[in-house]
Amino acid sequence: MASFPFSLLVLACLTGLLGLRFGLELGLPATLADSMEAPNEASSAMAVPPKPGGLAPAGAGSGAGDAALTTSICEAMSSQLQDTCWQALARQTAAADPEEALRICARLGSAELSYECQADVAEAVAPASRALAEELCKGIPVVKWRGQCHFGIGLALAETDPEYAIARCQDAEAFRTFCRHDVIGEMAMVNLPAAVEICAREEGDTLTRKTCWHGMGKYLARRDMSEAAASCSQATSSWQPLCFHGVGWGGAERDVDQALASCASFGEYADNCRHGVANQLKRFDPTRQLAICEALQNSEARTKCLAFVTQ
Repeated sequence: MASFPFSLLVLACLTGLLGLRFGLELGLPATLADSMEAPNEASSAMAVPPKPGGLAPAGAGSGAGDAALTTSICEAMSSQLQDTCWQALARQTAAADPEEALRICARLGSAELSYECQADVAEAVAPASRALAEELCKGIPVVKWRGQCHFGIGLALAETDPEYAIARCQDAEAFRTFCRHDVIGEMAMVNLPAAVEICAREEGDTLTRKTCWHGMGKYLARRDMSEAAASCSQATSSWQPLCFHGVGWGGAERDVDQALASCASFGEYADNCRHGVANQLKRFDPTRQLAICEALQNSEARTKCLAFVTQ
């Protein structure tokens, strides 16, 4: 059972079961505010959560052809893979048996991993029992994973209960603003009117308001940049440039060249969109990022873009 080929097979299964959406957000800077543009607004620092995009639905990777994990499989895994296996098994078990999932979390090799696992369990049980999910989050003594836990609950309910989901961000502690960004984004994908209504309240400080509109534009652009651009027209005029920045960023995650072509059709907001594309490239292609920044005609966008290149 512990043979090399089998280990690779199970590792692939684990990757699917965990379903981390890290890939969509890995390009984010340590302070998202520094990457976004809004005229005449000061930036504020914002911590990036340990799992910026939360987790995919619990069933991810468990379709036809994927083997369900068991205790015996995890026990047979090599020491390098065992903790990953336990965490995936806890996630797989959580909705049907939260208590067993927590017992599995307790088998992880460190307290830090156990807290992370507990946060995963809370997110998985939230659609069925919000009260239990919240209690699990409260029981985590570490700020990082407690905040991520409430963030995860918000993501889990973003598509079905917008008001409850955005309220969870109040308890996301250091990740509160990032939570609003991603919860609004997830919400906009299925219920744009609700996302617009929440953003239009203009709640919180400058950074809170920034991330709301940015999240909406960015997430919708991952699906369709024209759709995302249309959504930005519902933002107040002062926030439309920022929304288009999100459109460029989200579109560039799929196809940089196509995103730049789409940006060209956005009139006065074309450079805001290109600025978003450039920010997405910071991690992956800084040379091209610099070239895009230098070509921007909007002087404010160009200054901000070039400053971000050198951070």
